[in-house]
Amino acid sequence: MINKIIQFSINNPNIKIFLTMLMVTSLLFSYTNKPSFSENTNDDLEIIKINLIEDQNKYKHLIGIIQNNGNKTTNQIIVSTNFLDVNKKSIGNFSKQTELRALNPNEITPFDILIFDKKINEKINDYLVNVKYNITNPKDKKLVIVSDNSKLEITGFYFINGDILNTGDLYSVNTNVISIVYNKNNEMIGVWEALTEPFDIPPSTTASFTIPITDKTQNFQISNYTLLTESGNYSISD
Repeated sequence: MINKIIQFSINNPNIKIFLTMLMVTSLLFSYTNKPSFSENTNDDLEIIKINLIEDQNKYKHLIGIIQNNGNKTTNQIIVSTNFLDVNKKSIGNFSKQTELRALNPNEITPFDILIFDKKINEKINDYLVNVKYNITNPKDKKLVIVSDNSKLEITGFYFINGDILNTGDLYSVNTNVISIVYNKNNEMIGVWEALTEPFDIPPSTTASFTIPITDKTQNFQISNYTLLTESGNYSISD
């Protein structure tokens, strides 16, 4: 298991990144109101976006995007966060696996960590992000998003619809579609997912999907979205 530890400060202008394999290295990044990242071609996995948001039920989420800059496929990617107060004291630890289970080279995956303890919301000042992952065999790129569209309904719910084509020779098993939604400033504001119908797609067959976005605080902000798809045996095609 490989570790990567990243420290973010909401008020501090410096972000330190520590990559742990057999040794530890440090890199310094600039920070304004939001974390900003410089290129880091020596890291296999890089966090290229991160944002602390609040949903319609007043729960905080730490959401972000990880990119595989290496030449090997990774899986079991676990993102853990240790939240700190102004005195650098730990006030909560939360973790979750990334939305894509396996990540081929040059692919991205979002993550969405729910902070289910509302009592720490106003105390969060800094946070440490620890990314653990394993190396695995590549996934064949056989899934193609052939169409997509979106609609904000009068109820306030936002729906993303589309079709996935399985170009492989085998059934695409448990096919999942993930949407990363952005506001007009290109800031991440949510991560949503749904299974295709049917979720096991036969070879050379198309399946439909509908992703309902039910958080009304996000729905009226959505300006753009990115779609990703993955199954138990296939990855999205280039």
